[in-house]
Amino acid sequence: MNVELIVMVVVGMIAGSLAARIVKGDNFGLLINSLLGIAGAIVGGYIFKFLKITPGKGIVTMISDTFGVELPQDFVGMLVSATVGAIVILLISRAIKKK
Repeated sequence: MNVELIVMVVVGMIAGSLAARIVKGDNFGLLINSLLGIAGAIVGGYIFKFLKITPGKGIVTMISDTFGVELPQDFVGMLVSATVGAIVILLISRAIKKK
C-alpha cells in the first residue's frame, strides 16, 4: 500500500473527527470522518492556496520554540488545511439544510 495514501487517510480521519466535534459537537464515525477530512483537505488546499498562506507553519514554530519538539511542517499543514476545509464543508451543509 502506498505511504501517501495511508497518510491521507490518517489525516482525513483526524481532520474529519476534529471538524465534526468543532462544528457539531459529535462524531460521524470512522468512514464518514475520513471522507469528510479528505474532502476537507481538497477544499482547505484551495482556500490556503488562494490566500497564499502556508498552513501549520506558525504552529510548528511555536511548538518547536516552546517544547523543543520538531514536527514535520507538511503533516501539521495538511492537518490544519484538512480540518479548516472540513469545517467549511460542514458549515455550508448546515446552511443548506436550514433552507
